[in-house]
Amino acid sequence: MVRERSILLVDDHDATRETLTEVIRDLGHTVVEAANFEEAVARIEEREYDLVLTDLKLPDGSGMDIMKRLKKIHPETPVVMITGHATIENAIDATRLGAYEYLTKPVDLKRLRVVISNALYLSNLERQVQQAGALDAIVGHSSKIRDVKELVKQIAGTDVTVLIIGESGTGKEMAANAVQALSSRKEGPFVKVNVAVLSRELIESELFGHEKGAFSGAIRQRKGRFELADGGTLFLDEIGEMPLDSQVKLLRVLQEHEFERVGGVETLPVNIRLVCATNLDLKERVDEGKFREDLYFRINVVRIKMPPLRERHGDISLLAEHFRQKYCARYNLDRKFDPAVIALFERYSWPGNVRELENAVEGAVVRSAGQVIDVTCLPEELADRPRLADSGLEPGVPLSEIERRYILSELSRLGGNKSAVAKSLGIGLKTLYRKLEAYGEEYPGDNAECDGATD
Repeated sequence: MVRERSILLVDDHDATRETLTEVIRDLGHTVVEAANFEEAVARIEEREYDLVLTDLKLPDGSGMDIMKRLKKIHPETPVVMITGHATIENAIDATRLGAYEYLTKPVDLKRLRVVISNALYLSNLERQVQQAGALDAIVGHSSKIRDVKELVKQIAGTDVTVLIIGESGTGKEMAANAVQALSSRKEGPFVKVNVAVLSRELIESELFGHEKGAFSGAIRQRKGRFELADGGTLFLDEIGEMPLDSQVKLLRVLQEHEFERVGGVETLPVNIRLVCATNLDLKERVDEGKFREDLYFRINVVRIKMPPLRERHGDISLLAEHFRQKYCARYNLDRKFDPAVIALFERYSWPGNVRELENAVEGAVVRSAGQVIDVTCLPEELADRPRLADSGLEPGVPLSEIERRYILSELSRLGGNKSAVAKSLGIGLKTLYRKLEAYGEEYPGDNAECDGATD
């Protein structure tokens, strides 16, 4: 069944709204109107739209602020900005914030029809790709990434609570997207909240909503993220940063499946699937008294560990090529990697993980003056980072990583003969097998049994 295509139109001029509404309805779409900033915010907090058309300047706010608010709640919804006060600065700001298009008044209605049709087409296509290729979006073939994908497929169809752990930049949100896209709730809302960016004073209002007059500045009733996610999935990113008093209320919602808005007395039922993520050691936070143990056990039902990029053997070149294609297409450029760049990528330890690699590739694509991306196009901290003369490793690499690389280099040097490698390293064969198993890769070599091997 094709989902109803609905468009939110925000403009304070009645005549403009009337004209644009007629154009939208002629295209066969439903229109919801808002005459000011306050009405627009109320509309986007009530439901999700396929497209938002908004005037830049409103009597009580701006279209930029509407777009910022929308991107926090429904980041996939495209926005078309319309203004009678066009400037290069406004156009740049709108594009930077993620506007699909920037139109000037008086609006060319023929152009508007094309923009609306294209925006809706691309928005629908992105939703289909996210659902059909949710796991393909997690690029990589290493054993640890294969394990992640397999676990996502195994648990996505259930309503089990999921905790995704891993260092910053490892792709925790990608895993959350895959869980939602493959779940039975995929047609429902998917509401994302970064707990770390919410102040202690605002977090409960953001999560549970508030009633009019609940506190100074609460001039109207507002739905919280739990209410907006009803029937779908709520993703709480950086859950380890949540204040203790808010953790108590979160635990109650998870146990009782109901909540009250701040300042309210009505108990509201809620039906959500919860997915959480953190780059912190929650068990350590529990021991420090900074995270409730009962909440930890409640959210740690199924745990997905996103591996750091330095442990994803063979994935770095795949990811680099994926990002090269992505940003060449985005900036309409034709660029190829110099083999020395890929070799450098493979040697680097990537403390910022996949996010650092993506940023490095994007920057290299736009910096390259010619068709070849060479090492001079890379960030200084990557291209010019001094190497340890003897090991070929960067300063600051963990000892465990140095050991891993050295063992694998010996394995390669000795043709995969594990007995010879163990002898060369001065360790028992059992120890070598345990280490290789911990690295999470299958390595070809001899069939020597480790039974009876000394340790």
